[in-house]
Amino acid sequence: MALVLAGCQTSDEEIRADISVKAQQDLNFSGLNYTVQAGVVNFWGHCPSQKAFTKIRQTIANIHVIKRVHYNVAITPVVLDTLTLVKLQADSLLAKYPQVTAEVRTGAVTLKGEITSQKKAKLLEAFKLPHMSPVIDSVTVR
Repeated sequence: MALVLAGCQTSDEEIRADISVKAQQDLNFSGLNYTVQAGVVNFWGHCPSQKAFTKIRQTIANIHVIKRVHYNVAITPVVLDTLTLVKLQADSLLAKYPQVTAEVRTGAVTLKGEITSQKKAKLLEAFKLPHMSPVIDSVTVR
C-alpha cells in the first residue's frame, strides 16, 4: 500500500508499483494491461466476469492518489495457463516503468509504450532472465 503524506506528490512509478503488487495478489488482473501517466491510469483487456471487474474497480478505487481511471475492459473468459505466469512476472518487472506494457504470446514478450533512453537499457536488462520468453522491443524512446 502506498503511503502519501499531505502535500507530497505520488509519482507514476509509485502508482504503477502499487497496482503491480495488487495485481500479483489477484488473478482477476491477469487479462488486463495498464499504464500510468500524470496520475491517470488506463486499463484495457479482458476480465472474466462482472463480479471480477467490480472487485478490480474497488481495488483501484482504494488507491486514493490516482487522479482518474479509464477502463476499456471486456467481460470475456480469461485463460489461465503457463503464459499467465509469464504475464505476472512481466507485470512485476514493469512496476518501475509506468508507460510500458508487455504483450505476452507463445514464444515472445513484446514490450510496448514509451520510456526515456536511460531507463530503456535497464528495462531490457531486467527482462534477460533465463526462464523469460524472448523479448521483442517495441518501446519508443522519448
